[in-house]
Amino acid sequence: MKFFSGAPVFAVEVRSENDYSNRAEQAMAQKRADYFAAGTIIVWDVDLLSENVVKVYHASDSENPIVYRRGELAEAEAAVPDWQMAVDDLFE
Repeated sequence: MKFFSGAPVFAVEVRSENDYSNRAEQAMAQKRADYFAAGTIIVWDVDLLSENVVKVYHASDSENPIVYRRGELAEAEAAVPDWQMAVDDLFE
């Protein structure tokens, strides 16, 4: 099976132990910019060590993420209509 040709409409980046430095933040911002340039609509930055667990970046306003915390429902509405996920489910 071959890789899908084109950009995903929705991408999720889950932070690892190496994603906590200024250099890592810059690399993640560049990766989001690459996603958006390719046509991705929504990118999630999932940080299980932060109170701000899911940052949802929209291509239409890529500098101002919507932040979701435990007890809330994160969305990807512009890319996946009517789809939400409980942030708490990330911890199960």
